[in-house]
Amino acid sequence: MGTCTYCGTKFPLTRATRKYCTPRCRTNACLDRKPRRIRAADVDAILQLIDSEVDSAEMLRARLRAILIPGSPQVPLEVESGRVMIPRMD
Repeated sequence: MGTCTYCGTKFPLTRATRKYCTPRCRTNACLDRKPRRIRAADVDAILQLIDSEVDSAEMLRARLRAILIPGSPQVPLEVESGRVMIPRMD
């Protein structure tokens, strides 16, 4: 028995179906892929950001986050006894 990497259901393994339980799951998995490369417009924006003067590191981080991951919330940092604690995502 195998587990479908798209929907997670168990299915009997055959030579034709190694990762997905049905051709529909295979098609949906291809359609749902996340881009792994940075777009050319984002690269241009990053190069302009590098050439510009930035007042602080936090402003640089915020601008980079806005370019690469638009609409994502800012990661809260906790400072305890002089060390920065980054919260776990799980």
